[in-house]
Amino acid sequence: RAASGGRVSRPGRVVRVRRPALVPPWEEPAGALAVLGRPLVERQDLALRALGLRVEGEADEPGTDADTLYFDADVDLAPGALRAWLRVAAPGAQLAVVERPRRVGDIEVEPQAALLDGQPVDRNTPGATLARLVGVRWGAAGHPVLVPPLGLTGRGPLPGPFGNGELVDWAIDVRTAVTVRHWVHALRAHLAALGVEIWTRLVLRPHALAWTLWRWPLRRHVAVVGRGCSIHPTASLEGCVVEDGASIGAYSRLQGCHVGPGAIVEDHVTARLSSIGPRAHLANYSMFNMSVLGERSSCGHIGAQASVIGRDTFVSTFATLQDLNLRGNVKVWMDGRPRDTGIPFLGCAVGHRVKLGAGVSIAPGRAVPSDVNLVAGGTVSRLEPSLPPGNYRVVDGKVV
Repeated sequence: RAASGGRVSRPGRVVRVRRPALVPPWEEPAGALAVLGRPLVERQDLALRALGLRVEGEADEPGTDADTLYFDADVDLAPGALRAWLRVAAPGAQLAVVERPRRVGDIEVEPQAALLDGQPVDRNTPGATLARLVGVRWGAAGHPVLVPPLGLTGRGPLPGPFGNGELVDWAIDVRTAVTVRHWVHALRAHLAALGVEIWTRLVLRPHALAWTLWRWPLRRHVAVVGRGCSIHPTASLEGCVVEDGASIGAYSRLQGCHVGPGAIVEDHVTARLSSIGPRAHLANYSMFNMSVLGERSSCGHIGAQASVIGRDTFVSTFATLQDLNLRGNVKVWMDGRPRDTGIPFLGCAVGHRVKLGAGVSIAPGRAVPSDVNLVAGGTVSRLEPSLPPGNYRVVDGKVV
């Protein structure tokens, strides 16, 4: 029975549906991937616990029990999205998330639905709402039920070389759901979770904002800051969440970032809309935009953008993760073939326990597998102590 008003309907039990497919380049199930420092299945448990629900079993496929909620293990779902859906859902419903803005490209994994007044219609029907069907089903699901969006929207030109003057839609939605089967989806999940985290912990909690303004009346900090943090007086935090024990160096500027516990951001770092994992490290003068740095990883790359870096990985200062294809949309490999992402701006993915040396350059959309060390062919590996003055060049790592 669908609940009325602000109350939510409650299924009798929740079953997690296993999704054993491995997500490249980390080659681990989606449920084990960390989003903002927490494994995806743990984030699912937190979203369910916020509504008084918990997982009571697992299955290989969704069942048909009308009193059971079947929750795919590869879905990252904001608690607000689940709450909004359960306010209007009933047995037979499947979660449908409104596209805002509409995605393009053939990297998508969720089928699309078009609804008008709550009823499925043809996608070309005037006034129809386009949505994505997500792997959260109540019993024998067959009827898509919309989650209305909540957050901020706008329309404007892309900055710098990424736009041609045309206006594009943008949105910060706190009712998000992302199916993770590829590293591009993992990047989207992080960005979506980042918006939800900042919105709920900074904007929707007035006491948190008042506390930060009172605590730093003379400094440019609008952030939720944990205990034991070291933040230099010249650092600037704008709309950030900083967990316990993190360190922010002199003249660094962070905008819309999540800094994990024990992470170190050194001096003169610029980071925007990024997730810096637990005990991770951003070196001096780094630029890190719309990207993810995994747990215990270190990055000194001058300009990483729209990239995902795994755990225990080292990216040297003069390695390059390219992020722009000037000849068309960036393509990525998925299911054994190149797939069009629909956008010309996208970075790279780096696996776990990888080392990228100086001079290594990775093309946009490429993924470096885990446990791979890459060095550039021009790196000098041997120098004779008695090398006389003169002009030399490097050939296969040797000075000639």
